[in-house]
Amino acid sequence: MSAPDMTPPDAPPRDFRWIKYLLVASLAVNLLFAGGAVARFFVHGPVERYSGLSQMQLIPRRFLGELDGRRRAEILKVFRDFAPSFRDGRKAVREEAMNLAAALEAEPYDAGRVKDVIDSFSSRSSDLVRAGGEAALKVIAMLSPGERKLLAQNIRMRDDDNHRKGPRGKDGDD
Repeated sequence: MSAPDMTPPDAPPRDFRWIKYLLVASLAVNLLFAGGAVARFFVHGPVERYSGLSQMQLIPRRFLGELDGRRRAEILKVFRDFAPSFRDGRKAVREEAMNLAAALEAEPYDAGRVKDVIDSFSSRSSDLVRAGGEAALKVIAMLSPGERKLLAQNIRMRDDDNHRKGPRGKDGDD
């Protein structure tokens, strides 16, 4: 007598066609987003970077956005010309902040050293603001009377926005 066959019956094959459809749909969505990004680049050109504007507190970014592309490029060149000065100034200010941290941790504590570091920090910060003022003067000298009025309107709008936000960005009155 032969032994009974103990192999399990064949399971029905699983249908994995839905995975193929899911992968095709995913690919289509990715291609859609990639195509949109490429089209935006070719239609509108590369995204302009307003580098150095953090030290240009007198010139609102919104003002630059309202200028035509050629004029905005001329003005952004001023920012690029001042970029090394801004970069060096920010680096110096960060170094002074680290010097302050070291002076605060030093044992024994030396109040005179802390004062010297803070004085140096203030001086370097003033130099950075001064460079921003020089750049602002150079930009303002380039502006037409209409652009100067537009700049004045943008400065007022920014100031009104800041007053409306109140302390720490919350809505409220000053």
